Amino acid sequence: MRDTIIDTAATMRFDGAVDEVLESGTSSSGFILAYGQAGRGKSVAADRNYCARGGAYVRVWTGWSQTAFMQRLLFEVSGTNGDMPRYRANTCKEMVVSLLKKKRQTVFVDEADRLDIDRIEDLRDILDVTRAPVVLIGEEGLLAKLAQRRRIWSRVVHEVEFGPISASEVSVFAMQAAGLDIPAKLCGSIATKAEGDFRLVRNMLILVEKAAKAKGSIVVDAAMLETALAAHSWRRG
Repeated sequence: MRDTIIDTAATMRFDGAVDEVLESGTSSSGFILAYGQAGRGKSVAADRNYCARGGAYVRVWTGWSQTAFMQRLLFEVSGTNGDMPRYRANTCKEMVVSLLKKKRQTVFVDEADRLDIDRIEDLRDILDVTRAPVVLIGEEGLLAKLAQRRRIWSRVVHEVEFGPISASEVSVFAMQAAGLDIPAKLCGSIATKAEGDFRLVRNMLILVEKAAKAKGSIVVDAAMLETALAAHSWRRG
């Protein structure tokens, strides 16, 4: 199976939101939220946008202190190779502000639901001074966290929900990633079995691809799909 990223409805809304905020100037800048259950393609969409358009990308680690977060943010915003900065949190924050004022760029913060609310307040400070767009990527709990602070929520300019993968998207992905021709009804069965989780869909299609190769056909039938899916429990937490 080839590494393939398809244009889903959510990824296209996401790209449009990021482009709009970055290109419309500082007057309409703010937070962009990309949220949804695990496996819905949020991080893939954000990483693709970052690789194509540039910016700074931070993936949050569990338990980060203000200093650890600010050091990583400074490292990514500076865009230079070398050692991790060892300045104190406020010094890092001031340096991030200085860099973003010189060069306005999008800041992507993945796994943002792991952040303490005060770290999001740090991002709000940076946003207010630099007007650099900040993209917060996380699971549904991110919305409740941001709603705790009106001054944060009022700065949200776009919300992009990443919902379950559709049958039509399963069909497109199967063809582009594995060259498989799967009837619409069976694509619906795959989407339902995976509960909309893109990663589970990919794992299922890896097995379907093997079954198709063994049969010598790119057209998937119900028996082939049933055999492939029976090889795993596909249980979700």
